[in-house]
Amino acid sequence: MLFLASMLLLAVACSNTDAEEVKDLANEGATVASESDEPNTELSGVLKGAVNAPVYLQYLTAAKIVNVDTVTTDAEGKFAFAFRVDVAGYYRIGLSENNICVLIVEPKDKIKVEADAQNIYQTYVVENSPESVRLQDLNEMLAPRDSISMALQNAQMTRDQQKFREVASVYDGILAEVNQGVKDFIKANPATLSSLAAIQNLNLDQDFEYFVLVIDALKGKMESNEFYKSLSDQVNAQRKLAVGSPAPDISLPQPDGEMLSLTDLQGKYVLIDFWASWCGPCRKENPNVVRVYNKYHDKGFEILGVSLDKDRNSWLKAIQQDGLVWKHISDLKYWNSVVVPEYQVKGIPLTYLVDPDGNIVGKNLRGASLGNKLAEIFGD
Repeated sequence: MLFLASMLLLAVACSNTDAEEVKDLANEGATVASESDEPNTELSGVLKGAVNAPVYLQYLTAAKIVNVDTVTTDAEGKFAFAFRVDVAGYYRIGLSENNICVLIVEPKDKIKVEADAQNIYQTYVVENSPESVRLQDLNEMLAPRDSISMALQNAQMTRDQQKFREVASVYDGILAEVNQGVKDFIKANPATLSSLAAIQNLNLDQDFEYFVLVIDALKGKMESNEFYKSLSDQVNAQRKLAVGSPAPDISLPQPDGEMLSLTDLQGKYVLIDFWASWCGPCRKENPNVVRVYNKYHDKGFEILGVSLDKDRNSWLKAIQQDGLVWKHISDLKYWNSVVVPEYQVKGIPLTYLVDPDGNIVGKNLRGASLGNKLAEIFGD
């Protein structure tokens, strides 16, 4: 997915409230600044082929898209905006919902944009905005991933097995190359909004160090930017669950009612396995968990099954049916369980591997990755 699309999704995904689908650029949101605010920033240019057409300027927040202004092009497609910017942020200009480009605008900028009105995103050229140029570079970097994902999806939809195998054979390589490019992009200049955009394309758990790099680099500079504040909150909440951090203690009732704590198992490698009887993917993964438990338990490996069930009988029945002979605890409060906020549980199955000293040494391990990690620790 290109950043243009990612940014629009980000405006919804970072909020707990539902944002309305944008149907008409002219009718979405409200103005950012009142008429009394003195303009300090300029954005002008030419949209070739757009004669006397409305051009919309909008500001992207972490929860919605907000109108700034609307102007009309002249007979040559020229347009100009003068508006107030107090904090650097993400903006977009366009003729319609699907014909836009995203820019990074800073106070006192004098940005110029030229594009073909038929396809602004594919043709736009920006001047006097190094950050917007970096954003273009990022989009170009992400393009191969977007293309291969689209090819894979088309092969699935048309049930072209040969094409699917061909695309799948190169998919992982392209994905790895793009991800490395994004990481290099971030390391080159982490204290920028373009790098803040770039990390949206990485995985918070697997690439946590890059999120920390950007958030810390922008600290003290972007606290007023909603995207930064939203992501900063996520990163800071995740810091205590990062690999190397002490695992927060858990203390809940076992099936017999006796309390059991994570600290009671200290001295062993413990897999904290968040699951539930009603979770299909969890039940599908259970045979693999049983296999590694049987293989490594005598070497010092333990499992603490933490269930998000709400029905006691369903919980106990699933334990018996799946042959889960390790330790189990639950407060039977479903998503209201005390462990959900403590371990940032947004979906299950979810696992944390804790070492004998109580420190997190692995996250979200399952399938082959779980077996590989335990083989690395205990030997195969």
